Amino acid sequence: MSVVSFPRRIETRPSRPQSPPVARERVRRRHLSAVWARSSTPRKSAFVLTAALVISISGSMFVANRQMQIHQLQNQLLQDQSTYAVQIGSLTEKSAPSLIASQAGSLHLVEPVTVTQVPSTSLDVILPLPKFSGYAPVTSRTIR
Repeated sequence: MSVVSFPRRIETRPSRPQSPPVARERVRRRHLSAVWARSSTPRKSAFVLTAALVISISGSMFVANRQMQIHQLQNQLLQDQSTYAVQIGSLTEKSAPSLIASQAGSLHLVEPVTVTQVPSTSLDVILPLPKFSGYAPVTSRTIR
């Protein structure tokens, strides 16, 4: 088996080959680093200071915007809480026991008499059978 090698072709005119995107990025980075290396120290420090100021200002603007949003949410929460408290107050007034009792009396749901306190009794005492008024017969369902 023989190996045949052809001589390489040498171009006399310079041609510009199409470089892939990765190679172009490397060239661009080399160019930027060369520009950075050639620039003077005051120029470098001014650039770093400007970049730091831009980052600081944009961060401050972001924080201020977030604080304004939080303030608006707190105001909305306070407003909703006060509305809720007013609604609870109005419903509490409508459901007061004295108001319910007076309305029930005007609708003839309860007799408008005074409240009588029932005396307390021991649980050991056997209570008498209830007395009914009316025509229904009274039958005892309890065994004594």
